[in-house]
Amino acid sequence: MTDDNPNRIGSTKTSFEIVHALQENGPSRLSEIADRLELTESTTHRHLNTLCDLRYVSRQGELYQIGLRFARLGRAAQTRDPAYQMAKPYVQTLAEETQERAQFVVEDHGLGIYLYLETGSNAVRAGFGIGRQIHLHCSSAGKSILAQYSRERVDTILDRWGVPAHTENTITDREAFYEELERVRERGVAFNREEHVHGLNGTAVPVKREGEVLGALAVAGPSHRLNGEHLEADVPDRLLAAANELELNITYSSPDSADDHVVE
Repeated sequence: MTDDNPNRIGSTKTSFEIVHALQENGPSRLSEIADRLELTESTTHRHLNTLCDLRYVSRQGELYQIGLRFARLGRAAQTRDPAYQMAKPYVQTLAEETQERAQFVVEDHGLGIYLYLETGSNAVRAGFGIGRQIHLHCSSAGKSILAQYSRERVDTILDRWGVPAHTENTITDREAFYEELERVRERGVAFNREEHVHGLNGTAVPVKREGEVLGALAVAGPSHRLNGEHLEADVPDRLLAAANELELNITYSSPDSADDHVVE
């Protein structure tokens, strides 16, 4: 992805780069932030002062950190679509039933975003959290979403983000990936066999609203446990049942469909 967009405002981009640096590295000194981003300290200081004035960054002594005002924005993004909120209890139930990590993932700007995540009693905590961004081509949730898109839309996403190898199992050849998406469409279930993280398998199904994909319900677990019939059938069956019920609830909770099947 290039930075030559003539419509991009450089100062806005810099402010967000500072915010992201604080997110990734935690509380940091002015000099540390400037060094990481290859900015002058004077420029960095002006941006930090502005962000502090707006309460998006906090300062304690010499250390700057993400401001709690972002918590409200994060919650607003997570709940901007009522259907997103309806997915939460299904994620919780899947985590309890499978005892693994369950999540609801949506696509945003060509990346997967974890909106809801729950860990079962045996779940591996692999460093993923709500709001985490991932490439779509190497995750079961991403595959289940991309399989619902047109070839042109998938091409646009792959052109922007590429098909980088996260492990030796990642599918990095486009034609092979398109064949994988066809298999996902035929079965209605996607699999990730250590393609994103070593030792971690996953399976996912799409969640649709009025024929359009809304996101994906997914379960992930260690490859020594989530494999064979458990990976191929048991967990997918639970996911398909959950997705079907969630889609029905989304459909019939819509104001437009409230009276569709009322017999006078």
